Amino acid sequence: MTKIDFSKVEMPTIDGGKVIADFRQQLGNQLYMTGNDIEACELGKRIYFSDGEMELSEKEVSIIKNMTATWSYIARTTLANLLDK
Repeated sequence: MTKIDFSKVEMPTIDGGKVIADFRQQLGNQLYMTGNDIEACELGKRIYFSDGEMELSEKEVSIIKNMTATWSYIARTTLANLLDK
């Protein structure tokens, strides 16, 4: 099981700093609106309405990685690194 808080994703900035990003709405909506099965849609709702850290199965991690494959390099790799912990 992987644990992640989608409301507090630490992302690097261009000047070497860090910014805290909240991915709940963006990722939750994307999974819910474009997911190709009920599992992806339900995962989208769980992420959107999450409050703090949530546990993800290996299959859910795979769904998220597939869904974010077209995201920007920084956002995609930041999430992938957190999901691989």
